[in-house]
Amino acid sequence: MIFGFVSVNGHAVKTHRDSYLIKNLSVVSVRRPLLAPAFLFGLGFGGFGWSFSDLLEAGEIATIIGVSTAGILAGVWLGQLKLLSRDLRGSELSGVIWGGYARLNKTRSEIVTTLDHTHRGVQP
Repeated sequence: MIFGFVSVNGHAVKTHRDSYLIKNLSVVSVRRPLLAPAFLFGLGFGGFGWSFSDLLEAGEIATIIGVSTAGILAGVWLGQLKLLSRDLRGSELSGVIWGGYARLNKTRSEIVTTLDHTHRGVQP
């Protein structure tokens, strides 16, 4: 599992620890695996605050609202890029990169474009 750095050149996807040849990748996907738990946490904690709002101080209510909102926003922001290859199936080297969903989705598009050009025989 990697958190952060990933770059794409014409032939490989490079992370801070590993490199993957683009021609060998079979699946490149971006997911938001913590989105549902984040909404569950945020809405549940917010519901707790709503239920006991008559007993809570203003600072406690503000804290509950802030923590609930931060949890939901973290679930929306956080993404996971998976790089799978038939050669690496079952290996710990099948890459998982964590980071901002929008950035990882852009990187996925770059990988797919490069992969498409590689299969066509066109230099990216």
